[in-house]
Amino acid sequence: CLMLAAEAEGHEIGTIEGMAKGDRLHPLQQKFLEHAALQCGICTSGMLVASEALLARNSNPTEEEVRFWLAGNLCRCTGYDKIVRAVMETAAEMRETAR
Repeated sequence: CLMLAAEAEGHEIGTIEGMAKGDRLHPLQQKFLEHAALQCGICTSGMLVASEALLARNSNPTEEEVRFWLAGNLCRCTGYDKIVRAVMETAAEMRETAR
């Protein structure tokens, strides 16, 4: 965490633990598994939480928007392509489900 507790006062904080609903993974978590968009796991939490925040604001992001949104999370294992594909596919499926 890169913020002081006082900075979070009055704000809601989401974590990776809050994404799943019981035993049912969040669609992003499931797609990360399906696309092998995680390896060592160090960046995974940040990538998932940032991706969830992006999709909450923009249900139809471009690849460029996904890459920009995730730019603050460093990954040395996947090269970002699998992560971006997982986010893009999740967005498409969530839009389809919402119809």
